[in-house]
Amino acid sequence: MHLQFTTTMDVTTALASAREVVFSPDAAVWRAHVRLFHFFPMLCPLMAAITTPMGKTSISSILNLPGKLSWMLMELVSPLSFCLTIYLNCQSPLSTLAALPTTHKVLTTLYFIHYANRAIISPLRAPAYAPAHIVVLLIASAFNYLNAYGLAGWLLWHGRINTDGFAGKVRFAVGVAVWAVGFAGNVWHEDVLYEIRRRAKREDAVLRDRKKTDVGGGMQVVDTGEDRLVVRAPNGHIYEVPQGGLYEYCWHPHYFMEWVEWTGYLIAAGWCPPAVNLLVNEIALMTPRAFQGVEFYRARFGRRMPVRRAVVPFFL
Repeated sequence: MHLQFTTTMDVTTALASAREVVFSPDAAVWRAHVRLFHFFPMLCPLMAAITTPMGKTSISSILNLPGKLSWMLMELVSPLSFCLTIYLNCQSPLSTLAALPTTHKVLTTLYFIHYANRAIISPLRAPAYAPAHIVVLLIASAFNYLNAYGLAGWLLWHGRINTDGFAGKVRFAVGVAVWAVGFAGNVWHEDVLYEIRRRAKREDAVLRDRKKTDVGGGMQVVDTGEDRLVVRAPNGHIYEVPQGGLYEYCWHPHYFMEWVEWTGYLIAAGWCPPAVNLLVNEIALMTPRAFQGVEFYRARFGRRMPVRRAVVPFFL
């Protein structure tokens, strides 16, 4: 009984400490975290200089974690941090959410829709994720915590969306519509990649016996009998050039559509600092990753690789 009481007290004390340091409603603490998030783009040169050890560019390491597990853990940090910010500072979290202005309720809902897909639905739908280095998990978790706490603090206490007048209402509606287009586009283009992985698994035995043409580096183009560019690596892995939608114009339209999604969120939120942070930081950290992806495709498809932009159609 004494041990149970002590354990309960320890948990309570830890939560109280967390509230004061990392989930505080205090404006000064919140602003300090928002300013700290400003510095994440400083990782951009590092991201450009090294190959990110996850996904397409995963490496062999004893510090690797299973891909799906790592992804779900790092992405769940965001909604869990948002929930803890509410739970630790509100006597009745549900009543607090119910009392928010309609605009804030909508933005909170959009936030959780995004992370329900990103942290749970998307990994469960994906055939497989390559192993990810533990450093990726730690950096992404820090990113997601700062993002979640910044947005939660703004939506709960420190922000107000001006929808007074016709222009304010239109801006909010346009922002939500842009968010919806970006979200749908991100999901659709990611599913193209998932289907390539599913198809590679289904067709492995069939493609093994098809006619092949060497393209260098041990890669062989496989004659699929269809309008698809497929290569087989020396280790037997099958790679295919994604097609359809914005894949005709860039290699990473799922990145681009996620930026569209958060641009819409930013517009709807009235250009609030946490939403600006999120969009700027995503662009800064994902752009080097997109160029690494281009090199990944070039190494596998060589001169047969279609000419496309890295991430933004017609531009970048």
